[in-house]
Amino acid sequence: MRGQWRILLVVAASFLSAGSFWMFLPLLSMSLKSQGVSDAHAGLIAGLPWAGQLGVSVFIPGLIRRLGLQRMVLLGLGLAVAVYAGFAASMSVALWSGLCVLLGVSLALRWAGMDTWVNGAVPEAARGRLIGLYEFVLSGSMAVGPGMLALSGSTGRGPFVAACGVVLAAMGALMIAGRERGHAAEAPALKLHPWTLLKAAPAPFIGIALVGLTEACNLSLLPLFGLGEGENERVAALLVVLVQAGVAIGAALGGLLADKLDRRGLQLATAAAMVVLPLVVPVMFGRGAAWPEMFAWGLAQGALFTVGMVKLGAKFPAEALAAAMSLAMVVYTLGGIVGPPLLGGVMSACGPAGLIYGLCAIAVLGGAAIWRLGAGAGALLA
Repeated sequence: MRGQWRILLVVAASFLSAGSFWMFLPLLSMSLKSQGVSDAHAGLIAGLPWAGQLGVSVFIPGLIRRLGLQRMVLLGLGLAVAVYAGFAASMSVALWSGLCVLLGVSLALRWAGMDTWVNGAVPEAARGRLIGLYEFVLSGSMAVGPGMLALSGSTGRGPFVAACGVVLAAMGALMIAGRERGHAAEAPALKLHPWTLLKAAPAPFIGIALVGLTEACNLSLLPLFGLGEGENERVAALLVVLVQAGVAIGAALGGLLADKLDRRGLQLATAAAMVVLPLVVPVMFGRGAAWPEMFAWGLAQGALFTVGMVKLGAKFPAEALAAAMSLAMVVYTLGGIVGPPLLGGVMSACGPAGLIYGLCAIAVLGGAAIWRLGAGAGALLA
């Protein structure tokens, strides 16, 4: 099978499997609510997949050495099918809690494995464009997942069975694609400490963590900002759609520019945009003119993330790429875990606009770190 078709099948498998996860998260919340589980308990259970993901992340490079990328990702997808089947077979909340941890393990194997596969397989001359398109497709899964839930409904076993079907389709695409080729097929030989990776390329990891924090706040707190500014629920929800649409388009645009412009300068520019663009949002919001700025803010987020991924793929040799992709997943997730409670506290103290100004302040710190540390990045094994 020709290389470009193999990559397309891998991207399709990633899109389907990611879509099933974004379908599952709201389905889990609604299913727990229907069983009378309190909001606090439901929130705790909903956080368990991220705990499972972080717990297994340190083992991913070793799993790739032993299994290869395709087998590891298939293992993760097979585990997701078993988890969704478990949800369909039982209504035990205690069992569901354990299954959520296993789903996080599945997510980690799929996420880090797919990112390593794609980043290791693309040619350097087109790395930015292809990684940008890959991230654009994955961003689209965040919208398609809830859309699948709207089609399947949220009651009974049907939605969980539908999620099984989607993941099985992803497994089929991956098996048709065959084993990984090119740099993606090279088993990692180096056992690298995360600190070694961070010292070698601090700027991309900082940018990815900054986007992870900001995106988590977009999804969880931006509707609260809209409601606090006097908008109705429909408009408040549309704020998330607007910004995340910008993120998806920004991923593709950032990848395209990464092949044409200096990547360090592009990273600094997008980080600066994440500081400047939101500053006018609270002022313009009351005048009904904040929509373009919010969309552009999303563009900057998507571009910053993609440029970081492109730089990591170009920086690390094949034997270190798996460790770098696993660490990128970890810092993005840690940013997402820290962001909502931190910025939620700022909103409680300062009002709705505290979300925007708080994210600006964090972007200032992140941008300064990218500027200061990016120039001093060292060799991998220095």
